[in-house]
Amino acid sequence: METRQLEYFLQLAKYQHVSQTADFLNISQPSLSKSISQLESDLGVRLFDRKGKRISLNENGRQFARYVSESLQLLDEGIFTAKKSRYDTLGSVTIVCYSFSSIITPCVAEYNRLNPLIDFVLVEPAEANETRRMDTTDFILTSRRDMMMENREEQFWVSRALFQERYVLVMSDSFRSLPADQKEVDLAEFRNDPFIAMIQSNIFFRDYLYQLCQAAGFFPRILCQTDSFLVKMDLVREGQAVAILPESCLDEARRLVPDLRIFQIAHHDAVRTIYLMRRQQSVMTESALDFWDFAMDYYHCE
Repeated sequence: METRQLEYFLQLAKYQHVSQTADFLNISQPSLSKSISQLESDLGVRLFDRKGKRISLNENGRQFARYVSESLQLLDEGIFTAKKSRYDTLGSVTIVCYSFSSIITPCVAEYNRLNPLIDFVLVEPAEANETRRMDTTDFILTSRRDMMMENREEQFWVSRALFQERYVLVMSDSFRSLPADQKEVDLAEFRNDPFIAMIQSNIFFRDYLYQLCQAAGFFPRILCQTDSFLVKMDLVREGQAVAILPESCLDEARRLVPDLRIFQIAHHDAVRTIYLMRRQQSVMTESALDFWDFAMDYYHCE
């Protein structure tokens, strides 16, 4: 029984969906299924009930998840205590976020617990349009690995996939009444409805909304374009339009829209990969190198 098996189990217990969990963990579905099957074999009990493609945590699984969560928390605290003694790096780290900055903030917060001497600067898309920022950028968070190739700067940057996540459609109950148990929608059913889009302001950012709608056979009717996630969610909360969000935005979206409805998108490959890009190692600062190593471990990158 390995620690990673237990971590996989807790994520599957949370999502109770094999493909979504595998995407979140950035591993294949067969690898996840094999890991869980081996764990159940080691324990001699079933942790999930299976019916076709659906799984649900059973009573054995619920009890085991409670103990695993507590045990891994204690282990993390021990690792944190051991690691903290070696962190004495000074400096600053700048991350330009062409994807939602909340994706990287848990990693930044965990690193900052270990090393509070590092000053982080997270630059949002509107500010990132200032090209002068690129000269002092340590990292780029993006869902477009080809962005530097288009900008002819690929020789200066190295990228690593952090994880994959799905896009979902979100709306308020006041926008349209759908059955309470409905979890999936056909995007084509929204061809006549207004959408909220992000501003397509530079080559480093592309709103996947347009690609998904075109794949569904229509061009979206845009109510509003905005770089503000708060404005986007305000319009959703008021029932003015629907929006397409990546899963990493959902926790924040739920806080802003209490009656938020979330739907998987049927018939289309609504998945993106999040990359962290860094400069060539020879020009990286000590603080940036230290954070890169931590981030690769945090996201379980091979």
